[in-house]
Amino acid sequence: MFASALAQLKKKIRNLKNVLTGHPLFSRYDKYQLDQINRETNYKKYIRLKPKGWKHGITIRQNFVDKDVVFYVLQEQYHLPPTQAILRSNPIILDLGSNIGLTVAHMKQLYPLAKIIGYEMNQENFLLAVANTQKYPDVQIVNTAVWIEDATVSYANAANFDSYAIVSEVNNNENSQLVTVPCLQLSTILKNHNLDFVDYLKMDIEGAEVAILEASDLSWMQKVGAMNIEMHLDKEEDLTHFKLIIQQQGFKVWKDDKHWSSIFAVREVAL
Repeated sequence: MFASALAQLKKKIRNLKNVLTGHPLFSRYDKYQLDQINRETNYKKYIRLKPKGWKHGITIRQNFVDKDVVFYVLQEQYHLPPTQAILRSNPIILDLGSNIGLTVAHMKQLYPLAKIIGYEMNQENFLLAVANTQKYPDVQIVNTAVWIEDATVSYANAANFDSYAIVSEVNNNENSQLVTVPCLQLSTILKNHNLDFVDYLKMDIEGAEVAILEASDLSWMQKVGAMNIEMHLDKEEDLTHFKLIIQQQGFKVWKDDKHWSSIFAVREVAL
C-alpha cells in the first residue's frame, strides 16, 4: 500500500516537473498543450501554438500524428537544407510534400525573402497548410500530387496518417477509401511556375520519390541547386543506388546523419 502511494506521488512529481520545465521552442502553455497529446489521442479539435521567435503562430490537429510532425520539423529539423548549401538571400524553395505547412512556415523564418511553393495532395493537410502559411508573403500551396507524369493518382485515405502514399494497385480492403487526385511531374511544375532555378528542393512524398528518381526524365535536376530527399525505405535498404542517380546529375551526394533514410545533395558547379 505504501509502495503504491509512493509510486503515485513520484509520478505526480515527475509530471509537475515536466510541466514546469521550459522548452526551447514553445511557451510552458504550448508545451502543456502538446504534452496532453498521446498516441491514443485522436480528437477532431485544433490547438494553436506559437513557436518562440516566430512572427505568426501555427495550428495543428489535436492528435499524435501532428504532434510528431511538430517534433521532426521544428525540433529535429529534418527538412532543412544541408549546411553546405549556399542559398541566395531571396531563394526559390520548392517543398514537395508540404503536409500541414510547418516546413514552409519554418523556411519563412529562416529565409524571409524566399519565394516558397509547396505541393500537398491530401486536401485536409492542404487546407491546414494554407492556414499556417497564409500570412507570409510569396508563399503558394498547391493541392496536387507529385508523380512521374501529368495525370491522376490515387491514395488510401486511412486514418491517423500524417501523409499519404500513392498506391499502384487498388486494395480490396473495404476499410481503405481511395481518393483520386491530379498529379504533375517535376518538369511541368517548374514550367507552370516559370522556375529557371530552384535554390532548394525538399522532397518528402511517401515513397513516390523512388519512381521519380528512377524515371527516364531527370532534366529537372539541372535547375536545382540543393536537395533534401527523404527516401521511404526500410532501414536495412541501401541508399547507394539513389545516391548514384543524383550524383550523375552533377551533385555532391551524401546521407543525412540525422535521418536514417534521407539524402542530401548540393550541386558541385554553380549554374
